[in-house]
Amino acid sequence: MPIQFTNVAKAQITQALLSALLERGGYRVTRLGIEELFGEIKYLDLPEYMALNLPLKLRYLPDLLVADLEMKNAYLVEVKFRRSFDEISASLLHEKLKEQREHWPESYAVIMIAESFVPEGKFHQDYIRVVSPGQTDMLVNANLSPEKRWEDLPQIYHVFKNLWETSLLYAADSITPALRDLAKLQDRL
Repeated sequence: MPIQFTNVAKAQITQALLSALLERGGYRVTRLGIEELFGEIKYLDLPEYMALNLPLKLRYLPDLLVADLEMKNAYLVEVKFRRSFDEISASLLHEKLKEQREHWPESYAVIMIAESFVPEGKFHQDYIRVVSPGQTDMLVNANLSPEKRWEDLPQIYHVFKNLWETSLLYAADSITPALRDLAKLQDRL
């Protein structure tokens, strides 16, 4: 069965939201990822996809290439959306990112969630966090609750420093309703 429509939609929406935010902050953003480079694979079922025998490095290519305007710093960024950040989703994220980082160890992951730990949360930091290179195991630290793990992950402007400007933080806050609404997308097949 091909990738579910809602999963494709959620991925494209979260990538677009992050791209728009980073571009507003003065970053150059190029979409990468196997789904971007070879869009037809979204319509393949798993056996068909596996039959392509794509190199693992290509299959695990992060979603975005982000560079500052001066082209002095560049980041490979994977974008992950989850309904919530609980034990199960954190464990599954860890598994996926660990696989990816075997091929792209210097990549970052931006995690966006629909259900914040803060009831009626309205700030971007309630919904968006970054997993920097070398931090993947923080996702499954059994000594900490999922909420504490989330709190310990860097906020987006800690990694992408251009976003620190106040007006950009307000722009980041404006995408939180869209993230909450993504949880409502469900396949009806």
